[in-house]
Amino acid sequence: MENNERNKVPQPFCFNKSQVKAFVLGADPTNFSKDNKRVDLYFVFGIGQNPNYFWKMLLDLNQVGLHLEDLYIQTLLPDYQDKETGKNENFKHKASENAKAIAIEFNAIDPLKKVPVFITAEDVYKAVLNEHEIGFKVEELYSLETEIPVPPDLNKLMSQEEE
Repeated sequence: MENNERNKVPQPFCFNKSQVKAFVLGADPTNFSKDNKRVDLYFVFGIGQNPNYFWKMLLDLNQVGLHLEDLYIQTLLPDYQDKETGKNENFKHKASENAKAIAIEFNAIDPLKKVPVFITAEDVYKAVLNEHEIGFKVEELYSLETEIPVPPDLNKLMSQEEE
């Protein structure tokens, strides 16, 4: 990546916003190489740049009939952080604050709020739950018997009223 692009925020990835069948929401783009240097991305998850970050998620999405051209892919914190998500003690606070901005971004694409949001990490799941919602443990989500694990009225992405 060229120096003039180094500090830019990775862009959401989408082939066609009018054809979105699902949103995919990651944590943030922060990732460090083996040399402890930040990996700069043009698109979230390094799509089109490095398949290592997204291919396993895409395989899972393929299992439910979704393909790259069906998706709008974004991160809850679009900008780079000082630490990777799991080591970032401020992630939940910052991500919770930014959930409204992401909700507005998603609502611009899906104003009727019919498109599902696939969450890629437990940290993201916890950050988008409304205050005082307990939610499920990760183990429970994998064996869940309900159709919708997080109803719209319990999460910050779908319960936001536009101001």
